[in-house]
This record gives sequence, structure tokens and C-alpha cells, in this order.
Amino acid sequence: MFATISADIVSSTSLSVNETIELKKRIESLFVLLKKQHPNFNGRQIKGDYIECVTQDVSSVFRVALIIKSSIKSFNITENKNTKNFQLYGIRMAIGIGDMRIVDTEQGIWDGDAIYMSGRALEEMNTLNKGTLSIRTNKKQLSSPLQTIALLTDAIINDMTIRQSEVVYYKLLGFKEIDIAQKLGISQSGVNKASSATKWYCIEEVLKYFEQINFDEYE
Repeated sequence: MFATISADIVSSTSLSVNETIELKKRIESLFVLLKKQHPNFNGRQIKGDYIECVTQDVSSVFRVALIIKSSIKSFNITENKNTKNFQLYGIRMAIGIGDMRIVDTEQGIWDGDAIYMSGRALEEMNTLNKGTLSIRTNKKQLSSPLQTIALLTDAIINDMTIRQSEVVYYKLLGFKEIDIAQKLGISQSGVNKASSATKWYCIEEVLKYFEQINFDEYE
């Protein structure tokens, strides 16, 4: 059983050259960090604005997706202010959960049901107002509930400000509020206020639900 993520940056052409380069560096650094936290994780950027990830740690994929989403949502635009869609959504993401025939990272070959599902789901996100986060799985009993939590969590994250996205990013990585305050140079009460505004308790409950699922129990 594998989990994959197919994703693309929203309105990437609205970013300046410098912003595009800096965002690419941010994503590369994030993939290194995620690899340290989740040894089975691999991520790659394709054609600049397209991202693919794969992991055998299926229970972690929703958290990983939210880490990527909140990291990109917290990217501060300084040169071009005409980036409304990027600032609102950041990235469109589809998670696929299923089998993989080949995962050869050295050769760059990822092939199988999971990557096909996430790729097709991403293609079907043809309008932003239908959501920017989707989950597909060959486990029929889980398809509807997982898609529902994806849409609801996506709606919460898309409403976040840059500061709120930063706070949620560090919370997803497991940082305590006092450490986040030091990272961001703000007060602990400021972190707590941002956390409350983002409905963090809802995100936390969704993660608990997802991470306790035993996918092997379902057909």
C-alpha cells in the first residue's frame, strides 16, 4: 500500500522570476525536511510548478499534504501583488491511496494505481471554487469520508492568512507554541490567537482520525 500526492502551484506564472526561484528552493528544502521526518517519503518537482510525492507510510500522507500546503500558503509575495489566487490557495493537491507497481526513485520511475488516482483527481480540479485538496482511494468504504474531510480541511486552510499558515505549518511539524513564538519572533499569546483563528482543534481531530485508519482492513 502506498500514498501519493500530485500537486501544482496555483497561478505560478503570476510570481516574479525571483519569487519563482525562492519558492522552488523552499519546496526543495521542505522535501529534505520531510524525508528526515518520514524516511519512506520522496518528493520531486517537475516542470517548475508540478509536484509529485510518494510514501509507504500511508497514515502520514494527510499531515504531509497539509505541511506542504501551509508552507506554500505562508510564502510572502513582495514583488508582485497581483497574485490573489496564489495567496488564497497556494497549491492544488490530490492524494492517491492504493498499490504501486514501481517506485524507483533513483531512476525516477513511479508507476501504479496510487499515482494514477492522484494524477487524475488533480486533472479534475478544473475550477478553484470546487476545492484544492482531494483524496482518492481504491478502498470504497473510505472514499466518501476521506473526500469529505479533505474538502472541509481545505476550506479551513484556504481562509488562513500568511501568519496563520506559518503557525499551522510549525504545529503540523510538532513544534510547541513557545518554540513557534521564538521561530516567528512573536509572543506566545500571538501564536495561540492565530491557532484559535485557524480552528486548529478541527485540523488536529482530522489528523487523529486519518492517522488511526488501518487501510488494510478495508476492501
